[in-house]
Amino acid sequence: MKKNFSGGARGGKETGGGSGGRRGRLAVPGGRGETGGPRPRRRIGAHSGGRAKPEAPRLENRADRDENFSREDSSSSDFCWGRNPVISLLEDDPSRCLKVVVSRTMQRSTASKIVGLCRASNIPYSFVETRAMDGIIKGGSHQGVIATVSPTRLFTLEEAVRMIPPPPERALVVLLDHVQDPHNLGAMIRSAEAASALVVALPLRRGSLPTGTVAKTSAGASLRLPIASVGNVANAIREFQEAGMWAVGLDAGAGETIYRGALPARVVMLVGSEESGLSRTASAACDELRSIPISGKTGSLNAAVALSLGMFEWARVNCSIRSER
Repeated sequence: MKKNFSGGARGGKETGGGSGGRRGRLAVPGGRGETGGPRPRRRIGAHSGGRAKPEAPRLENRADRDENFSREDSSSSDFCWGRNPVISLLEDDPSRCLKVVVSRTMQRSTASKIVGLCRASNIPYSFVETRAMDGIIKGGSHQGVIATVSPTRLFTLEEAVRMIPPPPERALVVLLDHVQDPHNLGAMIRSAEAASALVVALPLRRGSLPTGTVAKTSAGASLRLPIASVGNVANAIREFQEAGMWAVGLDAGAGETIYRGALPARVVMLVGSEESGLSRTASAACDELRSIPISGKTGSLNAAVALSLGMFEWARVNCSIRSER
């Protein structure tokens, strides 16, 4: 008996992030609202000299907490730390900044400036305990702020859309719905380059990021193939559709397989996270869902393998790939 799989079972919930998504509010315990105006501050103690101890800023919106920071498989070369270096990165080259973590005990005015710069460029940020940051930058003086940096520039969604040639030219775009494993992400980008994809788009929140680890596992493909960041995956699908692309989601529950009928010449192909597959909102935004037929007792394929099969089926039908060797 054959089974269908591509990228895991459907499920999960898409939440906004980056442009178009909800953003956290910088607040203090006992206070509400955005930063920017004077606000009463409760005295909770005093330093020597009688000055009140300021309370640590925190995020009220839990969606802005970046739970992947401590688990990200990254080397120290993927980080920029220290107040002035991080602020310079955010001001001068924000397209390379993937996310920022700030110490809960950082001076309020400095934290507000960093958060404001992150919001201006739709960069995810979160507040963490200082001891967690000490474990990331071992032996370094991070001064309460660490930024994760991409080895290459990230493109915006608008720039990715402009890369697509006008109809009826053939085009393949890859859109990833919160892929978690950096090695999977590297394998996907490597295969996307080999299958003639124009760009790989992914959200910066709740997923693996294009760090140095990804550059290594992609055999350098992530440094050559354009990588674009998106806020909301479902919104990104609609943007690509307006550019004349047909959205095909790889889903285990789909009734049609990738081999039943030719894939269109202009496709944005989606694959979901390793555990939950495509989110409900992403699935609903797709023009169609396709699965990959498999046999045996394995029950599933690796998400990167499933995406590769889908991309190369598109390439087989729509373009001729010649080896450059």
